[in-house]
Amino acid sequence: MTPSPDARISTKPPPAQAGGADVCVHVCVTCQAGEICDDGADRPGLRFRRALENAHAEADDADWLEIREISCLASCERGCAAVISMPGKWSYLLGRLGEPKAADFLAYARTYRASKTGVVLPSKRPASLHDAVLGRIPSLVPPVEDAP
Repeated sequence: MTPSPDARISTKPPPAQAGGADVCVHVCVTCQAGEICDDGADRPGLRFRRALENAHAEADDADWLEIREISCLASCERGCAAVISMPGKWSYLLGRLGEPKAADFLAYARTYRASKTGVVLPSKRPASLHDAVLGRIPSLVPPVEDAP
């Protein structure tokens, strides 16, 4: 069966992420992390996202990271969860996160960004994130090549 012309795969690299950010973090804002949350109360996942945004805003090199909200990463038993990704690198699902770990997560994100493949060895992770990695996914987006 021959694919239609509309079904061809593009060989063009994807556009840069909004705002020119290299790294994208999706934070589950619906996560309750085992808490019983009243209607209208901020859930732990949302509080983690806010703490991460605050740590990010305080950084001098803040233009490389984009933080997005997402509803449910199906990691409910493992506390607050987030996915970190970058074109051409492994994506990682991290759990057991919370407000006190926001600065350490930002440090992890810097190390992830500097890594050629996205791999951050346990010895290179902040101690509070030693058990945070729940899984990894191969890159679905090719690396963006620099224009000559």
